[in-house]
Amino acid sequence: MQRVAEHFIEHPTSSARASLQLSIRRTSLQRINDEQLKIFPYKIQIQHLLQEADLNRRMQFAQQLIPMLESGEIAMSEIWYTDEAHFHLHGYVNKQNYGHWGTENPHLVVAKPLHPQKCTVWCAISAGGIVGPFFIQTTVTAADYIDILREKFIPFAQGVDMVQNCWFQQDGARPHRTLSVFELLEEHFHNRIIGLDSKKYTGGGVEWPAYSPDLNPCDYFLWGYLKDRVYRSAPTTIDQFKNNIKTEINAIGSEVHNRVIDNFLVRLCHLVNVVEWRPLLKPY
Repeated sequence: MQRVAEHFIEHPTSSARASLQLSIRRTSLQRINDEQLKIFPYKIQIQHLLQEADLNRRMQFAQQLIPMLESGEIAMSEIWYTDEAHFHLHGYVNKQNYGHWGTENPHLVVAKPLHPQKCTVWCAISAGGIVGPFFIQTTVTAADYIDILREKFIPFAQGVDMVQNCWFQQDGARPHRTLSVFELLEEHFHNRIIGLDSKKYTGGGVEWPAYSPDLNPCDYFLWGYLKDRVYRSAPTTIDQFKNNIKTEINAIGSEVHNRVIDNFLVRLCHLVNVVEWRPLLKPY
């Protein structure tokens, strides 16, 4: 156990071949790591390379939002977080998950359509629940986005009394950043808009920092949650696929909504690493 501990301290990126280097059986090595040392392999994560200006904008955003949340100027339960994501009917194939040991190459092939079917899903999430999914079959345009907001989202939000005093968040995707989009949002949310170029088009609101999917509940929870589940029944048509997405969204409980939204503040606090804001965080 001591030799294994010293090895991984010195070589933390070692692979399973460490058993050969240590002259230990692979099963014994795994048992020592799991049961005695409590160390586990963690995969590398790929993210967008942020420049210094991007980091500064993210920091400024957190420093602006945390006091507003602490003072009650913005209530955690009164923010709509929105986003869209592409869902491919046949999903994606990770070749690393398809290994085959043998004396000869079996020439394994996974067939995929040349032009795979997909749909774009738009949702809004808050502590009160999820609005959507709304589906877009073509490339998202400002006109499509406005149609979803005007005809579907805003009427629903008004029906549950979550427009007045509520805030609306959107990221910096190009279809979101047009004068007509901001005019519609300003008509209903006034200056309670969190979005890139908000100040440019409305003169108010809060600027959303570019390259920040880690701060949007749709990105850090909803899309991954759905993609882990909608493919389990192997849908073969777009209609089945959409039904799976609807079913999985409807199955998300209120406790999950609250925990996901509360995590927004947790992420802001980690971003600025300010200890004095920790009392705001809810213990679980």
